[in-house]
Amino acid sequence: MIRYPAVAGSFYPADESLIEMLEEFFSDLGKAGGERRITAGVAPHAGYIFSGYTASRTYKAIFEDGLPETFVILGPNHTGLGSPIAIYPEGTWLTPLGEIEVDGEMAKAIAKFSGIADLDELAHRYEHSIEVQVPFIQYLAEKAEKDVKIVPITLGIQDEEVSMALGKAIFEASRELDRDVVVIASTDFTHYGPVYGYVPFRARADELPHRIREWDFRVIRHILDFDVEGMFREIKKLNHTMCGPGGVGAAIVYSRLAGALEAELLHYTTSYEVSRSTEAVVGYASIVFRK
Repeated sequence: MIRYPAVAGSFYPADESLIEMLEEFFSDLGKAGGERRITAGVAPHAGYIFSGYTASRTYKAIFEDGLPETFVILGPNHTGLGSPIAIYPEGTWLTPLGEIEVDGEMAKAIAKFSGIADLDELAHRYEHSIEVQVPFIQYLAEKAEKDVKIVPITLGIQDEEVSMALGKAIFEASRELDRDVVVIASTDFTHYGPVYGYVPFRARADELPHRIREWDFRVIRHILDFDVEGMFREIKKLNHTMCGPGGVGAAIVYSRLAGALEAELLHYTTSYEVSRSTEAVVGYASIVFRK
């Protein structure tokens, strides 16, 4: 089974300029590590021109820490297709950089332990939130000369219960299979502006990035504290438009069980820094969790 790219040529380049863009993002890349303290990361999933550099900070940290055997990537289901909690079962994913194998054994184990997820490819067919993460992984796996696999999971239901079930299931599956895993939570933060129908506060254009940063950091502070309950409480209180809280919650739960002790915000920006448009502004953050 091959999953073909759905957003190559729109969210990221479909030709040789993809390599050029990735090389620019990773121009400060250090040596491949081996200590393996990182348990999970948070990365955005917008077009690379807006959020690619921020996403690259998560993957740079993971590369320098040491690549795992398998990346379990959780992203929101924007299309509404397929199972509400869908694990891609097996096969390969294709991007302009080539194919990457799905860890089918790990996928089945997560589904078994979770009790709530289905093995389903339909939910992934046109979804971009996981696809845009894959070229980062492929590029760095090539640099490290290491075979790396992925387990893509889309979430159409995102709440504390789902986060707890999936985070525990990923940990239990990794332990049963003796698999070295890093969890990637694919999410953007505030979606602000008339395009999104969401204007929680008014601000001059020059104040907007700062105000959105403040808005996002009310949620991010709970993430950095490993506080899943507090994160969901703050999202509900603010009516926050972060699109992937379920995956972030699962990453926190997995990290706790895997022995993580600290979390670090590596980079934060907004789309306004590129677009200069107040019609649609989105916040992006790069975060890692470490033992």
